[in-house]
Amino acid sequence: MPSLKIRVWLGSLLMIVGGLALHSCANEKFDLPVIPAEDERFPSIDDADYVLLNPPLDANNGYDFNNPSDVYIGVDNLLYVCDTGNNRIVMMDLGGQIQGVSQPIDHPEAITQNDSLQLLIVNKTNTVYRIKLFENNHDIASAPIEPVFQQASEPTREFTGITVHNGFEYYVTVVDVADSSTNFREFSFIYDFNADHTFKGPLPLQVNGSGLFSAILPTGIVSLRELWLDLSSQEVTPAFLFCQTGQTQSLINNFKVQHVTTRVIEGNTVIVPDTSLISTEIYLSEKYGNPEDITIDRSGFVFVVDEGSGDDEQPPAFYRFSLNSGRQIQAYLGNGDNTDALTFSNPRGIAVLPSLEEQVVYIADSGNNRILRFQLSTEL
Repeated sequence: MPSLKIRVWLGSLLMIVGGLALHSCANEKFDLPVIPAEDERFPSIDDADYVLLNPPLDANNGYDFNNPSDVYIGVDNLLYVCDTGNNRIVMMDLGGQIQGVSQPIDHPEAITQNDSLQLLIVNKTNTVYRIKLFENNHDIASAPIEPVFQQASEPTREFTGITVHNGFEYYVTVVDVADSSTNFREFSFIYDFNADHTFKGPLPLQVNGSGLFSAILPTGIVSLRELWLDLSSQEVTPAFLFCQTGQTQSLINNFKVQHVTTRVIEGNTVIVPDTSLISTEIYLSEKYGNPEDITIDRSGFVFVVDEGSGDDEQPPAFYRFSLNSGRQIQAYLGNGDNTDALTFSNPRGIAVLPSLEEQVVYIADSGNNRILRFQLSTEL
């Protein structure tokens, strides 16, 4: 019997010691793993360059683009081109093979696609147009082009850019061409729309300001939805990036590229300017002549295509930046001083494959009536 008591006592002691050990482990605090910034996660990117993929999609290779102004990679992994001078939308696969051509639409300027595979288009009028692909078996030639919103009360407003957020809602960049000569009349806007195309109203930007959270002649916009863009995406955010000319005869905005992020205030998510990028390269106004379009990939790299200033100081180009740090990662200058001896003429649209692996950048080189493709390479 004494040996039984000893065994019971030892068992109880072991249970107490084990419990204390578990309690200690349960209350021990460990640092959470830190995810490095995207440009730190891919250290070889600094040594990479973009190289031209041949053939260019131009007249010499069987394409008849006329002043294409935008390119967009849709939810359906097809490439859409606003073929502005030919009054049409061209549907292509990612290799450049034409899959179809839309019915006529006057001078399409910018395009996006929502989660129902509807194409939304603006054309420097006060109207938003829609092409319903799913309902027409993805046959763009048979799908009618229908207006879904027209701001009849403001006939002098031009819609210049468009991007979907939250799956179905969307933003539109707007310029009122009636009068931009004063510094008190608001003439540049970013509109917000509901999924059913009803107008929410303009975003609360500062009127004709010289700093962040103000637009002067906006040219392009991209929602951060594009970071997670696929058919299973559930990410919801109102955050976005936009680019702008930023200057009139009497007004200058010092931030031609801007990131509008979010903050939770009293339980509500509101949009606010990203001030953390001040003094970084992406916000450096002197870098750009006239940035025309902007996009983002799934790794958080931001791409900007710049028309240039018409002189050697700010040549036409496209750039890649880290959204986290604002640092420029690459630049491809389209002034002939590159490995391809290539010259851009009024480049106005940019799209990018979302993944870094074998990533391709598409440029609408409007003045040369062509689409160019570039691939990231570390073998130079």
